[in-house]
Amino acid sequence: MAGPRCVRAGILSRSPVRLHQPQPWQELDHTADAGVVVEGATPEEALARLVLALGSVLAGRGPVEAEQIWSLRATGEDRVAVALALLRDLLYRFAVERLLPAWCEVVRLDTHGAELRVGAGRWDPALHGEGADVKAITYHAASFEEVGAGWRVQVVFDI
Repeated sequence: MAGPRCVRAGILSRSPVRLHQPQPWQELDHTADAGVVVEGATPEEALARLVLALGSVLAGRGPVEAEQIWSLRATGEDRVAVALALLRDLLYRFAVERLLPAWCEVVRLDTHGAELRVGAGRWDPALHGEGADVKAITYHAASFEEVGAGWRVQVVFDI
């Protein structure tokens, strides 16, 4: 459910959305890659679920406890580009620091940018060894669209 809304200087503003693991997502049946589809009542909720779906794929659905908090920002020509930029940043952090998203708060999202706070926890081979080896976040079949009364985001990962 969307948070309170207010209009300032003609701009519609929503309260931040924070979600914790686990969150619902679906695997896409794809011949050479892996992918996810997430839904939310608002674009912010759908984006937070997308971030957590990537974490869940990397963690093999194992539990993640937040140890650090990151502030992330991304820009792009549309919501798809913004979402993919955020996922690429998270994948880079996982590759370099072995940290996974445990929770995600979308502070701001519009058609050309986003600001997030992400609680991140350490990857543990005993808990997360079944996770996918995601190599890249692709534009192939990516979408971020309003569907009925909610929002749906789809992303394919190169594994």
